[in-house]
Amino acid sequence: MKAKREALTSLFTAMREEKVDADIIDLLLLINSINGVYTTSSCSGRIGIIEEPALGAKPLARWLVKVHRPIEFEEARRALKNAEKGLIFLKSQPPIFHIVAEDLERAKRLHELGLASGFKYTTFKVISKRYLVEINATEYLTAPLGKDGKVLVDDEYLLFAVDLGNDMLKRSKGRLPRLERNFKALKDELGEDELFYELAEEHGIEEKWRLP
Repeated sequence: MKAKREALTSLFTAMREEKVDADIIDLLLLINSINGVYTTSSCSGRIGIIEEPALGAKPLARWLVKVHRPIEFEEARRALKNAEKGLIFLKSQPPIFHIVAEDLERAKRLHELGLASGFKYTTFKVISKRYLVEINATEYLTAPLGKDGKVLVDDEYLLFAVDLGNDMLKRSKGRLPRLERNFKALKDELGEDELFYELAEEHGIEEKWRLP
């Protein structure tokens, strides 16, 4: 109960500060309203240009542009002008949800739900006596573009990479309605969480968003 209270407080605060991807807010509210489960870090899917000091140096990476919708070719090309040092990639990543379940049975149901919704990289594991389920898809693209501020591809290749990345992002985001339908069914099965509605009222969530 304490962990979910903290997670909901963090989510509602981030929503009011406009730090949550707008196109999955309704889905996040739905998931968190279900008895015995809650979300942690989640993303609606994104595409952009990133600069990494070296392979695997993610903590030091710098996004030159990052959006949660299809990116425009000119956006990508402008962003490349700001490259300075390191490896330059175009990256497209699908929606990802991290969900904690209070027991193994709920974790198994979340795992089944993710797979049934078309998110084929869905996994679950035990972390500090908690059951964490990661609902994830397969549409990842990492296309190298250059190094140390120098773009090593022409516009034709960049346009190809942008179009491919956008297609993959749209394909993965296209599964979100099915995921939402399956979570509505899970809520019917597990019931709603009174704590969610209590904290939503405290944070004034209904002033701007519709509660599930």
